[in-house]
Amino acid sequence: MTTLLFVHGTGVREPAYGVTFRRFAERIARIRPDAVVAECYWGELHGSRLHAGGVTIPAGTSSRGPDGPGGAEDEDVEVALWGVLERDPLFELRLAATDSQSADDDEELPPHALPAGQVLAAAALRLPANPAVAEAAAAAHLDDVLLDAIQSVVRSDEAGEALRHADALGGELRGALARAVVAESLLCADEELGGTAPVDGRRRDALVTAIVAGLGGSDRGVGGALGRFGANLALKLGVTRPVERRRVAITEASAPAAGDVMLYLARGGGIRDFIAEQVAAVESGPVVLVAHSLGGIAGLELLISQSLPQVELLVTVGSQAPYLYELNALPTLPYNTGLPGSVPRWVNVYDRRDLLSFTGEGVFPGRVEDRVVDNRAPFPRSHSAYFTADPFYAVLDEVLP
Repeated sequence: MTTLLFVHGTGVREPAYGVTFRRFAERIARIRPDAVVAECYWGELHGSRLHAGGVTIPAGTSSRGPDGPGGAEDEDVEVALWGVLERDPLFELRLAATDSQSADDDEELPPHALPAGQVLAAAALRLPANPAVAEAAAAAHLDDVLLDAIQSVVRSDEAGEALRHADALGGELRGALARAVVAESLLCADEELGGTAPVDGRRRDALVTAIVAGLGGSDRGVGGALGRFGANLALKLGVTRPVERRRVAITEASAPAAGDVMLYLARGGGIRDFIAEQVAAVESGPVVLVAHSLGGIAGLELLISQSLPQVELLVTVGSQAPYLYELNALPTLPYNTGLPGSVPRWVNVYDRRDLLSFTGEGVFPGRVEDRVVDNRAPFPRSHSAYFTADPFYAVLDEVLP
């Protein structure tokens, strides 16, 4: 009689493990009624925890929230706004276009006069030649990407619509346009570096100020009423809140998931020994390890490091083991050494939408069988959706002894 040992992944604790295990057992009973499904819950004994109650986490509070008197503090508002802009540089311009739909922009212009939006767009394209702008861009190490960023922003549909209402928006639009250009410059710099460009808030703000002046006028406060409106809207929608105010709660919530990975890579023997003990506890018959995420890494490394003849099949699910091997970061198996004979048949199940799942055939040719499934769920839910998804159980039905 085959025993399926269900090994969980990183960050899993009760009651989550028990719920998932019961669902897994119910589905296995449909395809293999004679099989035994056994628990392998290592999280309680060998998972990570904040042993000192999180005293290492810097705590911080703010005296006013976004809904309190006077709104959020200026610094919080500014950081929140940039948190949005660095993901979506056209965020404020999109708001500007929407907010000004009711404005009356049909006033007849004097002969030969250009619309304000055209004047502003032309001024934006001349910004790299402005000495103050050039100096500020060089200080922020954004001078190489500034022109491309300006052209990208000015030619966008969002900017085009906002510029149609330049008369009504005035200085608010100049501020929004400046911030969009700087945010786009940051993204361009990140792309060139292949990482995060080291630009501090002071140099970023100096470049915004120079651009606003180069566009023809100063702006108010964090960036005028539009800037403050955009930031407060983002805060209220929960798009981003100053993370440092919530750091204790965030870190405590994420500690099991991140901590389990770090603990395993530093001292993973306890988890591997626990799995080996559960295998040894099976009195007779073959064992199949069905191991999710970090559990798949531990299961594979256990079988690399010792021979367990009872284990006839390893099924890794949403696992990072092949990726760690390619990085030469799999603790028990250096890159380019190949799998030892102690590793039995290995089926690796992945979902292209699961960004924590990887394929193994490219690094372990002939030793691992990759099976793709579609959980029809976005990441990160796709990483845990296997155990309720029909395609996953169809793979198990095919590969189980």
